[in-house]
Amino acid sequence: MQIIKCIENFKHCRRGDICLALGNFDGVHVGHREILRRTVRLADEMKKKSAALLFLPHPVSVLFPGKAPELILTAGDRIRLLGETGIDYVIIHPFTKEFAALSPEAFAGEILADALGACAVVVGYNYSFGRYGRGTPEDLTRLGERYHFTVKVVDPVAVDGEVAGSTAIRVLLQQGELARANKMLGYHYFLRGKVVYGDGRGHRLGFPTANLAFAPEVVLPAFGVYLTWVAGRDFSGWGITNVGKRPTFGKRETSVEVHLLDADKNIYGEELIVHFLHRLRGEKTFADAGALVAQITADAKTARTLLALPPYNTLRLPAYTPACPE
Repeated sequence: MQIIKCIENFKHCRRGDICLALGNFDGVHVGHREILRRTVRLADEMKKKSAALLFLPHPVSVLFPGKAPELILTAGDRIRLLGETGIDYVIIHPFTKEFAALSPEAFAGEILADALGACAVVVGYNYSFGRYGRGTPEDLTRLGERYHFTVKVVDPVAVDGEVAGSTAIRVLLQQGELARANKMLGYHYFLRGKVVYGDGRGHRLGFPTANLAFAPEVVLPAFGVYLTWVAGRDFSGWGITNVGKRPTFGKRETSVEVHLLDADKNIYGEELIVHFLHRLRGEKTFADAGALVAQITADAKTARTLLALPPYNTLRLPAYTPACPE
């Protein structure tokens, strides 16, 4: 995969026409992967290169500040997962109000046909484009005939009878429906962040934790305790991870705290990827520290019991992989 920043740069470096995937690709979930798979396959059939066009920041954050959705992935991880699909180019273009003002006709003619040299465009069934998002897949098909590129529209992908989509995944995560969200993603939901110093309370209680400084724009799962797989640059292992406000100690800020089950090492300053596999319980308030310790002990025991059973005892889980530059 080659990362190209700005459409103008791609215009000057491309050789020949391309098959282009369009979408926000937040989550790079199973629906997105079908779009990307179809794009790569079409490019192979046409003996062309494949590409995905990605706008940063998220268009809604530019058009409707304050209404932008929390993201499933940071931009760096979105780009990394796009590359893992076999796409040849990821073209990152800044989304501005000026760009958003392009009419559907101008976007198809000036951007897709002229600047990007698209000979084929692949979109999802609900794709919208152009000023006010008024362009539809049907409009794109009509414009493709005018500007000489083929348009393929991918039908919705259903998981257990429900259409996979970024909005649905965010809702499931926030409701604590981790298993259903992970099925739609096609991988285990994860958070990436550096370990920073906390108040040291976990160590004093006998359960040292790593406090994760996560990206503020990403969606968090429902507050509670989770079985997680933790991958660092030079180690990986199982953990239990608490997401919440630590109400027992009167905290107000949301934190993500990781307790490694089988490792006791200094990882301050390291970047971790925390993969969420199973929700053990919701957030609770305890009468005192002793009651909290008893619950954490029970959580660790439950986690170890699960790890001895399918599917956890046979899972092949990922090693640490750095995010791509934005």
